[in-house]
Amino acid sequence: SNFNFPEKGVNNKEIVCRTTKMSKDSTKVCDVKAGSKITLEFHEETSRTSRAIEGKHFGPCTVALSPLDANGEGEVWFYIYKQGYDPDRKKWCIDDLNANKGQLEITIPADIADGEYLMRGEIIALHLAEKTGGAEFYPNCVQIKVSGGGSAKPKGFAIPGVYKEDDPGIHFNLYDGYKSYPMPGPEPYKAGSSVSTGPGPGPGPGTNKPTPPKVPCVRRQRRRQPVPRGPEL
Repeated sequence: SNFNFPEKGVNNKEIVCRTTKMSKDSTKVCDVKAGSKITLEFHEETSRTSRAIEGKHFGPCTVALSPLDANGEGEVWFYIYKQGYDPDRKKWCIDDLNANKGQLEITIPADIADGEYLMRGEIIALHLAEKTGGAEFYPNCVQIKVSGGGSAKPKGFAIPGVYKEDDPGIHFNLYDGYKSYPMPGPEPYKAGSSVSTGPGPGPGPGTNKPTPPKVPCVRRQRRRQPVPRGPEL
């Protein structure tokens, strides 16, 4: 989507992808190989070299997948990446994302079933989260088509539904001398995990491939004002 303001409320349907137009006719498609690396980009400004978000908006980042045919509805989402707070470095995902000029590189699990997925990238800003309902969600989605994978169909969760307002990682005080951070939601799926009971985008099994080069699939996240440009693939 082209929206760049935060969404609030864990039961707000807009925290899914900010749009209901998520079919293959409404979005571009990024072809990726299972096991490959893919880069999402979040930008505050139109420049692809700008930071992701204002530097004091500390918080975690997550990336989840859902079979495209589900349209993001029901217990169909599964995480493939989560990063919160590193107490050794005293750095948040937001710090690393801004230092990397808005680029977030993740790996597509090597054994997930081939097919089309929605990929949801999310920043959760916690600068107002000491108050219930204060967490700010910056989600957005792109469509990917996975090939060369396996048969894994990870068990999913629902969005909304995965978070509660009183979760320690959602209702969190940045100004209270914290030393750690409890990431909200389930653990990310890792290739080879024994979780394969969820819905999938297509039949399996396929053949796992060696890790190919990363694919530059770009998703923009801007915060200050709407910009009439969609994701770049």
